[in-house]
Amino acid sequence: MKRLSSWLFFLTTLIYLSFFTPMRIVSDKRALAYSVGFTIDDKRISLENGEILWVVEPGDAIQPYMRYVIFKGDFTGLDAKGYIEVLDKYRIHTGVLEFNESLPFAKKIASERALKDLVFRVHTVRQEEVEKLKLDEKMIYYRLRRAILERSIDLLWIQPLENIDTQEILKKIEKEFGKPTSLPIPQQSFPKTGLIPFLAILFGLASFKLITIFPALLILPFDFSIAVSVASITATVVLYFSIRKKQFLPLVYLLLGMLTYAALSDFSHMNDLSQFRGVKISLVALPMTLATISLLREWKWLKKYLPLVVVAGVIFGFYYISRSGNIAFVVDAERKLRDFIEGILWIRPRFKELVFYPVYFLSICLKKFKWSFAFEIIGSIALISTFNTFCHIKTPMIVSLYRSLFTIFFGYLTYFFMRRSKWF
Repeated sequence: MKRLSSWLFFLTTLIYLSFFTPMRIVSDKRALAYSVGFTIDDKRISLENGEILWVVEPGDAIQPYMRYVIFKGDFTGLDAKGYIEVLDKYRIHTGVLEFNESLPFAKKIASERALKDLVFRVHTVRQEEVEKLKLDEKMIYYRLRRAILERSIDLLWIQPLENIDTQEILKKIEKEFGKPTSLPIPQQSFPKTGLIPFLAILFGLASFKLITIFPALLILPFDFSIAVSVASITATVVLYFSIRKKQFLPLVYLLLGMLTYAALSDFSHMNDLSQFRGVKISLVALPMTLATISLLREWKWLKKYLPLVVVAGVIFGFYYISRSGNIAFVVDAERKLRDFIEGILWIRPRFKELVFYPVYFLSICLKKFKWSFAFEIIGSIALISTFNTFCHIKTPMIVSLYRSLFTIFFGYLTYFFMRRSKWF
């Protein structure tokens, strides 16, 4: 049964992804289309065709003549139903503004309204950010570039910025992505089924223990996206122990991430109205499992180092979690370094994978070393990072593939030199 499940996992995965991948890439290519809007005043934004985008703040009423609106400000405590009724009645397009207090409220409206396709996502740079983060034209260009390339943003809202030539920035954007469209258009769904990749993940779980598939199956009738998250997070732990040849695990976690990505590639997830559930849990599940097993296995001699191990683990764990996610503290020098790397490599690889894949392969080469379990725990973060890359369903597939394959290749390259070195 285990051998059959293992074969079904790889066979179903390869067949389905060969069908899904080109279709998603074509869809993502169309989604790179972007529009541009310019601030007229506090309440109005002018689009390319002269259409007005109205800025709705808490307390503002939506009028029938408003064809395009964007929510801005803190809508906490306000009822979304009244807004939804008006928006659907007059077929008004709704903008969801990134990194704004209105984001949860705008997502709720876009997700619950009947006309879900009348939604678009917006990115902007404010004068306050320019001053606080000390942004220059080059940094703003890379920020807008990432918004289009990595998150398929539909509208760039250009606000007046002191000492910044926004027209020059837009020329660079146009040179790379083509002319902007007259109106913002969300990414559309395409023919596919999420049940097949979900089934493939279950086959992967069953290749270890059949019982591991039941939590996801119990949730499936109530919420498919949560069932996918439960199955894939469980698989990040199970597959580590199911695959005997550990040198192949980077590719296995790549496939697991792609299956999760394929299962959740619906309109809501592709337009960031819904997100993968349990990201933080997925980041710590495997490292914590390995740490617990190692502690129990090596307890006899490791207990005398316990205070040191605990302190080091807490510090590293806090840093690891705090640096994961969309909102993390980044110093100005690191921000510029990221932009520099992005300019050279087209897409910036994940730093965690570049650092921790060599550590992971080091744990394979140093199995007899007393502290090799520490390398194994730290190295597993690279595997989880590869999986986590594909938990961002809004990111175009070619971007996630490029980012992951680059770091996996780098990891295997270091493994090759380790195997040929006289030190290992």
